[in-house]
Amino acid sequence: NTSMQVLRHLNSPFAVEQAGYFAERVAQDAGSEPADQVRRAFRLAFGREPAADERSAACQLIEAHGLAALCRALYNANEFVQLN
Repeated sequence: NTSMQVLRHLNSPFAVEQAGYFAERVAQDAGSEPADQVRRAFRLAFGREPAADERSAACQLIEAHGLAALCRALYNANEFVQLN
């Protein structure tokens, strides 16, 4: 991915909308605890559990900007793009 591709995808209305839907599913599946939400989001997006440093950073992101922001970040991760 080039920087322009990532920025375009990150800021596209479609990606924002889809991240919101993804966040709703994660919250429904995992409840309101950020650590549980992070584990569920990683499992859905990457098929794996987050590493300790990923879990910590993701929880901080959720607390600062909300679950949808984490979901947008996961959609833009190289790991997600390469898997899907």
